[in-house]
Amino acid sequence: MCSIKDFFRKYSFIIAIAVLSPIIIAPFVYADDEGAVNATVTVTNVSLTVSDGGITYGTLAVSSTKDTTSTGLDDSQVVTNNGNVAIDVAVKGVDVSPWSLAGTAGSEAYTHKTCVADCDSSPSWTAMTTSYGSDILSDVAVDATPNVDFQIGTPTSTASFTEKNVNVSLLATEH
Repeated sequence: MCSIKDFFRKYSFIIAIAVLSPIIIAPFVYADDEGAVNATVTVTNVSLTVSDGGITYGTLAVSSTKDTTSTGLDDSQVVTNNGNVAIDVAVKGVDVSPWSLAGTAGSEAYTHKTCVADCDSSPSWTAMTTSYGSDILSDVAVDATPNVDFQIGTPTSTASFTEKNVNVSLLATEH
């Protein structure tokens, strides 16, 4: 019978191959180890239109108001969310020399206000400023078409009796 020493001497090459083969061969063994992820993206589209987009208040006396729910005018504006995300809508008015846009009418100061709910029966009018302030509409869904009504208030006194372009701008932002 051979001793362990003789066994290792006789079979050392085979033992070395058996021990080292996984270390030598393993780095060269490849497996298909690839996976796929399906990914999509949509660019945000914030967009609105206003229909019919024009209001003719007509000729008014000083210290008077008229709104788009008035008999004979009946000109509510329809805001449509044409984008692909819900939007908030803010509004601003303009100063028109010599008139300035104000919260309340005064000498050479006029008001322009908005209403978005119950405007025919119990309106709540919110005064505009010359910068985009608080949202008049919030979380307007895609393709939604809420109405917005407007009210003009003429100055309590003025030296200017020519037609004024009291334009309004609406700004949509992502909700």
